[in-house]
Amino acid sequence: MQPSQAPAPDHPGSASGGRLAGFFPPELVAARMPAIGKWTPVPPAGDRDAWRPADGVRERVLGAAAAPLGEPWPALPAGLFARFARDGDRSAHQSPVAARRARLARAVLAAAVAGDGAEPFLEEVMDGVWALCEETTWCWPAHDFRVLGEPGTLLPDPERPTLDLGAAGTCGLLALTDAITGDALDRLDPMVRRRLRHEVSDRVLRPYMERAEWGWFDGSTAKLNNWNPWIHSDLLLGTALTVKSPERRLALVGRIIEGLDNYLAAQPADGGCDEGPHYWWRAGASLFECLETLTSMLGTDAGVFGHPLIRAMARYPLAMGIGDGWVVNFADGPARLRETTPAVLHRYGRRTGQPDVSAHARALRGDDDAVLPGEGAPFDLRRVLDALFDPEWRTAPRTGFPLPAGTWLPDTQVLVSRAAGGSRKGLLLAAKGGTNDESHNHNDVGSFIVALDARPLIVDAGVGTYRKETFNRDRYTIWSMTSPYHNLPVVNGVAQAAGPPFRAAEVAARTGAGADELTLDIAGAYPDEARLRSWTRTLRLVRGPDEHVTVDDAWSSEGTPSSLALHLLVSGDLTLDGTGSATVTPARGRGVGVAWDATAFSASAEAVALDDPVFTRVWGPALHRLVLTALRPPRDGNHRLTVRPLPPGDG
Repeated sequence: MQPSQAPAPDHPGSASGGRLAGFFPPELVAARMPAIGKWTPVPPAGDRDAWRPADGVRERVLGAAAAPLGEPWPALPAGLFARFARDGDRSAHQSPVAARRARLARAVLAAAVAGDGAEPFLEEVMDGVWALCEETTWCWPAHDFRVLGEPGTLLPDPERPTLDLGAAGTCGLLALTDAITGDALDRLDPMVRRRLRHEVSDRVLRPYMERAEWGWFDGSTAKLNNWNPWIHSDLLLGTALTVKSPERRLALVGRIIEGLDNYLAAQPADGGCDEGPHYWWRAGASLFECLETLTSMLGTDAGVFGHPLIRAMARYPLAMGIGDGWVVNFADGPARLRETTPAVLHRYGRRTGQPDVSAHARALRGDDDAVLPGEGAPFDLRRVLDALFDPEWRTAPRTGFPLPAGTWLPDTQVLVSRAAGGSRKGLLLAAKGGTNDESHNHNDVGSFIVALDARPLIVDAGVGTYRKETFNRDRYTIWSMTSPYHNLPVVNGVAQAAGPPFRAAEVAARTGAGADELTLDIAGAYPDEARLRSWTRTLRLVRGPDEHVTVDDAWSSEGTPSSLALHLLVSGDLTLDGTGSATVTPARGRGVGVAWDATAFSASAEAVALDDPVFTRVWGPALHRLVLTALRPPRDGNHRLTVRPLPPGDG
């Protein structure tokens, strides 16, 4: 299908301010909504011609699905769920939950591609469906309303299911299982499919329609974030593939469109994702999947892929790419992504007519068949199927990252600037304003990242393994969430604070051929105890023969500060030379020199030991923190920090 053009001014989507309900009004949905069985995103297993994957995919699918045949399914005793309430461990329960679902998904694929040898895999599908239907809850422990809301409780209430990411994901998986293997399961015993549809309805679709406590739907109890499009993408599949009643199908789709409009209304016009690049793959990408399902099911795209915000959201991964798989990882998320599914971005670029977005996806693809996830990666059946049945993706050659020279997101308040567009060589500066009330927030207003030759050296550590305290009142006891472990000042011993009032002011970006810069006042991100009147920070990348980055700070305090320090978090070997400069050198490649005013600031270096595998797989066993401490902190002062590339071999 050719990419859609932007809607004409009299298009219903434009007349309604770009709301999805304008593109897909109730009368259009009612006229075009197919009956169950008349539309499917994937062919049933009985369509032998459709299920003939090439390039070794069939062998890999069958091998992976055959390996656990005859083995017990992972157990889910109550004590694993209770671990979250007892000691904050989420993974004790979620790991076997994920293993069950991946095993079922592999069996579904194998049953489709096996042809005459499908019988053992259909038995495995039957066992898997039954195992999931026998689970007390599909909700993940950290999200369960009873455990979170009733002190002293350990376990979920099966009579009042919580609709979260886990429950919705199980709904989507079972819906696709129904579409692919449902007819074959009916030949084994129709009860399997009946049970599947009953549980999807009782645990997911009915609570969605009948209860008004879902903050992820309308933002009533939580900030709207990736939960909204992620859950709705699975609810659409559950509706289309398991619900018989025409009236109920229409009611569900209407509510889903309303929920997606709530999400879009909360998004910045620049298409930025304040949750960071890691979560974009379940925010912007899931929104696109919702639109793909709607437009395919209804038989019209209604011009929605020309919607300016939909187009802008597609560009976010491209804008945040540093190169070689590294990303600008403000908010929760690793600096090096492990779990991307680039086929969805490739389609997103095609549907919105943005070839550089699709090129970025091609650069992200691995060296395997670009369909099945790698070892240890989550197994998302929907995304595997979409890649499998997308010949343009399957045949697209891998390419280099497009690497735009610069991007300024004025609503999200993020600047990304590199020395030369299209090249991984040279410096990159990423800097942010924003607030300390963002989704998956870190207290990091005014922080920045500097990379050289596509390798971050002045860094954002990211986030460690999620635990109970990650999303409760103890979040900011975690070091990586706090401003002293971002590239920011500490004044009078006071760090930035969390919440809506703590934000940047007077934010302005200037971009040009020779330099890009971001200026902002970060004093408002600090509580009153810091006694700051203003702290103007200007971050600049200068291109050309004298390529460098400067960070200019100018502050005014209500009195002479008792202490003032500038912190930098770095990756690589940190070496101080004692005369106002230091070097940061990675294990391979060039490093950078960092210079400051040694007459005004002393310097010290400290190791930040890492033992969490989420950190160590990105950074190794340690990061380092460079602390510049004012010798005689003035009430009103200024300072310049300069970062320059080192010549090859120096450091």
